[in-house]
Amino acid sequence: MKTLVTAFLALSASVAMAQHGTSISRNINDDGKTLSIRVKGTVDDKPIDYDRTFDVSNLNKDERDALREHILDSLNVSMPAPPRPPRAPRAALAPHAPMPPRAPIAPRAPRSPESIAIISSDQETVSLTNGDNQTMAVGGKHPYTKEVKYDSDAGQLYLRYKFQKDGDDVTYERTIDVQNKSQQERQRLIEDIEKSIGVPKAGK
Repeated sequence: MKTLVTAFLALSASVAMAQHGTSISRNINDDGKTLSIRVKGTVDDKPIDYDRTFDVSNLNKDERDALREHILDSLNVSMPAPPRPPRAPRAALAPHAPMPPRAPIAPRAPRSPESIAIISSDQETVSLTNGDNQTMAVGGKHPYTKEVKYDSDAGQLYLRYKFQKDGDDVTYERTIDVQNKSQQERQRLIEDIEKSIGVPKAGK
């Protein structure tokens, strides 16, 4: 299943703080295709100079926001929470007849928790995982994005990559029948495909 970019977001923020030995200049730009994060200054009297650009054309808005917030949190310079608008007082409600009891609702099946993990120590690789699904954005000299979707009911594995090879933009998409294959067998298949099409190695 393809991730569709349905919103255009341009966000640029610059914040300067001078308390507890902290002075930060922060600039964030997200146009739906690339996410640039630049942070410079000091945090707790320690110098920080972070400047990374990620290809996020394969991520939706929630995934881009999660990526941005996780990186800022890891740098200890998270965005301040916006002030809440004042709530209007509620009008007095007229008394109404009691409602009949509702039938109990069956509990929902638990969802696989979504986790976000920083793979490399220099913050250039960010991976969002949800069960057998994975979306990865890699920065650095050879940026690329990777999307893996596994449909256990249909027994199909969907792969999508975007990267540069010999100066050309490459987009690779493929749906594979992996019925009765174990997770280890699917992972080996993914690694073989990445090697055959020349996907850059993370952090290289």
